[in-house]
Amino acid sequence: MKSASTDNIVTLKNINWLKDEQKYRKSRLNIVVNSSSTAMNAMRRLLLILPAISLISCSMPDMFASSTPHEIKLKNGREVPCEGAPKYQEKTGYYRYRTPDKRDAVIRADDVATIVEKRA
Repeated sequence: MKSASTDNIVTLKNINWLKDEQKYRKSRLNIVVNSSSTAMNAMRRLLLILPAISLISCSMPDMFASSTPHEIKLKNGREVPCEGAPKYQEKTGYYRYRTPDKRDAVIRADDVATIVEKRA
């Protein structure tokens, strides 16, 4: 028959072994959790960036499109150069256009005789 002290030593060794095993498992678990959280953060960033990229890509053609120059001929004989085609604002009764100096301007629709596209 085994003595009580021998049983206690074996039990203490088992407890120490279990503690070491738990530490090892916890450290392995932390490595797995950290690597998956890094992957999740990358996915979150990607999901946040995708809408911004799609919005930018949709607006890019308008931003960088080379607009053909137009000329607004007024009823008094004056000619006003503008970049791109002027847009008529129905609410106000004005044409909105962009000057060659990259400024926005408006002209009353009653004063406009014709709008002509200038050929290069």
